[in-house]
Amino acid sequence: MRRQRRVARPSDPVPVAIVGAACRLPGAPDLDAFWRLLESGTDAVSTLPPDRFAQAAFFHPRRNEPGTSYTFAAGHVGDAFGFDAAAFGISPREAAEMDPQQRLLLEVALGALEDAGWRPSAIAGEEVGVFVGGSSTDYAELRLPDHAGGDRYFMTGNALSILSNRLTNVFDLRGLAETIDTACSSALVALDAACRAVAGGRVPAAIAAGVQMLLSPYAFVGFSRAGMLSPTGRCRAFDAGADGYVRAEGAGAVVLKRLDDALRDGDEVRGVILATGVNSAGRTIGLSLPDRDAQARLIRGVMAQAGVGAARLAYFEAHGTGTQAGDPAEAWAIGQAARGRDAPLPIGSVKTNIGHLEPAAGMAGLLKAMLVLERRLVPPTLHQDRPNPAIDFAALNIRVPAATEMLAGVADPVAGVNAFGFGGTNACALVAPAPPRSAPREGAKGMPPLLLSARSAAALQELAS
Repeated sequence: MRRQRRVARPSDPVPVAIVGAACRLPGAPDLDAFWRLLESGTDAVSTLPPDRFAQAAFFHPRRNEPGTSYTFAAGHVGDAFGFDAAAFGISPREAAEMDPQQRLLLEVALGALEDAGWRPSAIAGEEVGVFVGGSSTDYAELRLPDHAGGDRYFMTGNALSILSNRLTNVFDLRGLAETIDTACSSALVALDAACRAVAGGRVPAAIAAGVQMLLSPYAFVGFSRAGMLSPTGRCRAFDAGADGYVRAEGAGAVVLKRLDDALRDGDEVRGVILATGVNSAGRTIGLSLPDRDAQARLIRGVMAQAGVGAARLAYFEAHGTGTQAGDPAEAWAIGQAARGRDAPLPIGSVKTNIGHLEPAAGMAGLLKAMLVLERRLVPPTLHQDRPNPAIDFAALNIRVPAATEMLAGVADPVAGVNAFGFGGTNACALVAPAPPRSAPREGAKGMPPLLLSARSAAALQELAS
């Protein structure tokens, strides 16, 4: 990687390329599976696996029962504890003390680097930045009663700050490393920080990611008492039957680089981030209640920053949690951005497929928007039985596709992505397709040799088999 520092003027729009991406999401161990899930309209929400904790001790169907949750519906990724520690140069003792979020993040970040075609050894020692959205401390909560078990590995294994530092340590990255917690907007706020660092020349490249694992009953209990979780176990975004959200887990990561640098260096570009933005709702009638004016102000500001008008918006991936307070507010805010369009703007929510990843939700939304632009298809938003009567879809010039459809024929389409934290921190991003590729040069015919590598002879033999 070339060590170049170029500081852009604040007024300069600097597009940032997504040169690698990876995920592990409910029902989708990789990006190809994620797209198949979206396009087919699959609902990956089920029930949290019984091996996470003793669910029977914390379950009660009565919503106001103290110390219990009325639901353990969730989008989950299956095995929460399997991890090849040796592949990352981590001892079994340290791996056992590591929050599974750190383990999952390592796997997904490596997948994003591989998708970019970057060998970890080639970027070791470089000033690559790492920006991670995360807020869950489930693993630490489960371990705290074991007072005698606390040691140095427990401390580094369970601190939120180490989510980003685990990546810089394992991959030997020397750039900015930040873990950002703004609740449900964390991953998209991390993306904003990463894009600003890359565009401003503070780092030549960055990894932006979000992660969440559901390992403890306590957040289920708290959100149940707050009445935020869907008792029917489904996110019904923008539907009249919306009755709360469903918790979910997983991780996603993107590798970012200035677009002109990526094109110069021959990187494969998957999408282009035109602009990002963050604001706060300020004082509202309740800390966890949304403010539609703040959301609309943010979306309009990000569009102005990118020089994007309503006519270029081809799709908007909403925060869309499926609550009676949040959905109408966000629909109104997106509707302000859709003014002047010839046709209603398609909007959707990946949460209807996989649930709400809370701090990692923005990354799931970004990856979906990127895939929509790559495939030129808009997948359905599920559970659309009856439009929410509190949303005037016609007046707002928006609609929710209930079946897969072609992306509108916009010459230079742009997709929006929203993420809102329940404390009032809002984030928004605008994504464009990758620029047209030049024709590949004629190369040697025939397949190249298949090279396999591993950290041990046993691992190499298993890989070869």
